[in-house]
Amino acid sequence: MLCIAAAFALAVNSFACADTLLTSEGFAGKPPGGTLQVATTTVDLGNGLFETNIDAASYTNWVYYNFETGQEVSVADPASDSIWDIALQRFVVKLNGGASGNAGATVVALTADKFTARTQAPGPFAPELTDVLDPGDGNDACRPTTTGVLFAFLRSIQNPNACWFAYSVGVLTPRDMVYVVKTATPRYYKIKMLNYYGPTGTSGKIRFQWGEVSAP
Repeated sequence: MLCIAAAFALAVNSFACADTLLTSEGFAGKPPGGTLQVATTTVDLGNGLFETNIDAASYTNWVYYNFETGQEVSVADPASDSIWDIALQRFVVKLNGGASGNAGATVVALTADKFTARTQAPGPFAPELTDVLDPGDGNDACRPTTTGVLFAFLRSIQNPNACWFAYSVGVLTPRDMVYVVKTATPRYYKIKMLNYYGPTGTSGKIRFQWGEVSAP
């Protein structure tokens, strides 16, 4: 289904090096430090699951990704181009919907959910969230409510900028959550963030697993 890069072996070896910040499902992260790693690669894990490494370390450039093709895509106008589903720039993550694009992409964030067991989008598909602009008031708009689920996704100038990671004392770690994204098609994809740091600790080397799930 996917055109896997020739860096397959390097990517697999790199995955095995991450060794700290384990979540309840055994995914790993690593604290800051280190050198530049590899560009975007996607590995087919079988059973409809994929693992993607994205070099989002740039402070100025976004990396745009399409789940249907399983590839990084070139985007001329992010606000009007529907070819991309998710985009990353360091710790800022945006979807092609709401304040970030016109494709209507939304997400439901699930706590107490198992990534491998999730084969269908939740029904009803709610609370359905999308990107919102940061009001610039210095508050973290991604702070969870008392339910731990109902937070807005944020394209922000504040730090941290997105609810895809948790921030503490200069270190970002993946939230122990499963995200189900609805694209413009619409198609549904589950996502589990694994890492914000590369094997040697370089920040912005984002690794996540994903797979298509059936509609609600």
